[in-house]
Amino acid sequence: MTSYGPGLLDLIPDADVLEGDPTGGDGVAWLLELAAIGLSRRFRVAVHERVAEFTYDDGRVGWRWLPGDEAAPILAAGTCFGDADRDWPAAMDHDLFVPNCTAPEAGNVEAPGSPVDGWYYTPIEPVVSRMREVLAEIDRGDYDYAADDAAELLDQLEFCRTHDLMIAVV
Repeated sequence: MTSYGPGLLDLIPDADVLEGDPTGGDGVAWLLELAAIGLSRRFRVAVHERVAEFTYDDGRVGWRWLPGDEAAPILAAGTCFGDADRDWPAAMDHDLFVPNCTAPEAGNVEAPGSPVDGWYYTPIEPVVSRMREVLAEIDRGDYDYAADDAAELLDQLEFCRTHDLMIAVV
């Protein structure tokens, strides 16, 4: 069974930094380390009942809490989109989908000591494009996959791209 969604702190093994920390401070510290890897120019993550935004620019890392109106749709979406016990389209064969990715193409995370070290990541934008193609191929009968499942995956990918959310697949 595979779980997937934008809840990095909830889904990534060994990222149990929120245990016993109602302020989210340990989670923010861990996410700052993730931001310092430099995979994304900007990403957002739900931390308890708030959403933090992390930025990376030429080696400089920053963060802020989002105001309530910006955080609301992210919090409403939850941290896990579900369990996928079905075969994924090949476009979904990654561990981490990265918005505003600094890398031009997919690769392996190189961050010794990080729970995401060695994970296979991809910029989210080409996956959104490929899933649109998959839906068109399904409509033509050229791709064997449930149209409703593909549409749901596409909606989730687009939501995450729009709101600068990474997706972890664990």
